[in-house]
Amino acid sequence: STSPSSAQQSIAVLAFTDLSPGKDQEYFSDGIAEEILNALVKIKGLKVAGRTSSFHYKGKNEDLRKIGETLGVAHILEGSVRKQGEKVRITAQLVQAGDGFHLWSETYDGDLADVFELQEQIARKITDELQLVLQGDQQKRLVPVATADPEAYAKFLQASAIFNRRERARVPDAIALLEQAIRLDPAFARAHARLGAFHILAPVYTGAALDASIDAARLHANRAIELMPALAEPHTVLATARRLLRPGG
Repeated sequence: STSPSSAQQSIAVLAFTDLSPGKDQEYFSDGIAEEILNALVKIKGLKVAGRTSSFHYKGKNEDLRKIGETLGVAHILEGSVRKQGEKVRITAQLVQAGDGFHLWSETYDGDLADVFELQEQIARKITDELQLVLQGDQQKRLVPVATADPEAYAKFLQASAIFNRRERARVPDAIALLEQAIRLDPAFARAHARLGAFHILAPVYTGAALDASIDAARLHANRAIELMPALAEPHTVLATARRLLRPGG
């Protein structure tokens, strides 16, 4: 067999649809899709459309062939999430953008505690279908387990939804959610990093005191780096804090 061309090794991950009974889990369905996208971005040889570009089609009944052409990708991953209580069902479909035909469709069921494993299964299925060769640590795992506490993860995703939409009025809510997540799991590196990012935004978005916000941002960014040195966000937070400091501060 021949290896697929580089043009064929490209994908866009669309925002997943919330099929939960209360239609109130959009933050969760968006978060699942974004986590899978982030895992695929790290795979050498795979071209992945950016989140902003692919999530632009959220809620729009666009022809997948047109989306593929616009984004310049050969494949599209779409899906849905149904969350009810502690149970979650993720349905994922990989579509060939050129003709709109499905390559595969699968449903993954589990508890909230299994959510990282479900994402891992989907990401690995994509690499299999696109005949991608995984290297190094990716041979073991594509989606890292961010936290062992499902409730902490849910609060992180709620805060991240506010962050992605830049909802100024809800920045205090997001900070409170992340503080709750850290209380549930003090070693949740990504929650510390995202909390640091919110503290950097707070002076502009809420009028919070600059010095206090920078101190809080640095505290959580440094803690995130201690827990997960390779995480990019806390380094960005520290760089921004340095830029915002007064001369000689």
